[in-house]
Amino acid sequence: MTYGDWIGRWGRAYPDKEALVDVIEGRRYTYGELSAEINRMAHFLGGDLGIEKGDRVTCLSLNRTEYIILFLAISRIGAILVPLNFRLARDEFVYFLEDAAPRAMLFDREHQDVVAALKDLVLVPHYVCLDTDDTVGRSLPAIWDSLPDDSPPEVDILPDDPQLIIYTSGTTGVPKGVLLTHGMLTWNSINTQLGWSLCPEDKTILHAAMFYTAGWNVFTLPIFHSRGANILIRSFDADLILDLIQKEGVTVFFGVPTMFQMLMDSPKFAATDFSRVRFMVSGGAPLGHTLFQAFQKEKSVHIWEGYGLTEVGPNCFMANGKLGTIGHPMPHVDVKLIGPDGLLVPTGEEGEILLRGPNVCAGYLNKPETSAKAIVDGWFHTGDLGKLDADGHMAIVGRLKDMIISGGANIYPAEIERAIETHPDVQGAAVIGVPDSKWGEVGKAIVELKPGASLSLEDLLAYLADKLGRFKRPKYLKVVDALPRTPASGKVQKFILKGLYGAPENG
Repeated sequence: MTYGDWIGRWGRAYPDKEALVDVIEGRRYTYGELSAEINRMAHFLGGDLGIEKGDRVTCLSLNRTEYIILFLAISRIGAILVPLNFRLARDEFVYFLEDAAPRAMLFDREHQDVVAALKDLVLVPHYVCLDTDDTVGRSLPAIWDSLPDDSPPEVDILPDDPQLIIYTSGTTGVPKGVLLTHGMLTWNSINTQLGWSLCPEDKTILHAAMFYTAGWNVFTLPIFHSRGANILIRSFDADLILDLIQKEGVTVFFGVPTMFQMLMDSPKFAATDFSRVRFMVSGGAPLGHTLFQAFQKEKSVHIWEGYGLTEVGPNCFMANGKLGTIGHPMPHVDVKLIGPDGLLVPTGEEGEILLRGPNVCAGYLNKPETSAKAIVDGWFHTGDLGKLDADGHMAIVGRLKDMIISGGANIYPAEIERAIETHPDVQGAAVIGVPDSKWGEVGKAIVELKPGASLSLEDLLAYLADKLGRFKRPKYLKVVDALPRTPASGKVQKFILKGLYGAPENG
């Protein structure tokens, strides 16, 4: 098999090579040991649960080794992982479960109450707790040691077979399940290995949540593909990461600008030895000159500014250019810039970034029209604006999409506006991004109320508690007499709102 069994191949050829360091549980896995654990999970999925090729399996969990084992076992038998964003509110999960229609849902103890509530709202055949608890479904630890660790029956897996579905919102605010295929994820790993020169001696820290493309595809899978080692932690912790950089000899690292600032702000930063770090990659938002210079000057570490999307890669550029650019495209990525007329723009002028290559997704689950609009003749329309210099370095200059980037996470105002407008006192709502010293941007809701109504920020946040994840809820509220709208279509004119209310304050 060409696809689906990377770890199994390394486990047979390099059984003693270290693959995974689980800092959470204090255990280290070789490729041979990790392969055996993946086989156990594959036997459980295919045998006990009857999961077959093409079936979808969802997971609601914090970072943990079992999550990695689950994904690689699902990949081994040709099924598809659908990771769920644990930062969402309970009611938001219903849409994802109805859209993905999973055959099984695995979850950790921290989310068993949410899962228990969801059982009355959606139909999922199998519920399995990753911890020793059977109050909601079956308990995996109770049977783990009885599962065989030999290779399960082979499954014929092709490059166009889906491997992973990651949900991302669009400008309409309707979440879309991005279909990531075995071929796409393999080519992203190949691009990353070649473009960033990954090797078996590389080590990285897996801190990003596994419901993001960053959790799997920036370094995790490319490092496994390169026969390197992933160091797993529960979530981003600046002090812990600095300890691990020195103790474990981390060579490559990914983060968003907020995280790099938090590393610098840690009292451990000055004493941490960065000598084995080859480079770091920043993504999700512009890095900024100050952070770049600080790491370069104080630690002699170069931070490359990356760019990519869940739908493409996400490692699309080599970040080998000067500060303020994302460099040249990866070896197997084609790029062009087009204007509003669809024609190529000259060097030095702004245009929408279009990407093409074997690292482009297969479209969106259950959304053929949206897929056809996003991918035209093999070219993915990113909605982002870029500019090429004379040397071919790409710079990101803006975005066509109405989107807020907060701490590296994409937040789509349309989704928030739809939730706010269900409030009985709200006539209309618009959400804009305003500056924030920690997160880069945060949301500010500008709300038009019904006659005689009143609304405070505290009341609004309480109303949204079960409807939106905390990171999506606006930080500021401005109540206005009327939202500015276009005469013809009645669309809210956000450029006016940004001019009037673009300061980070309530009113």
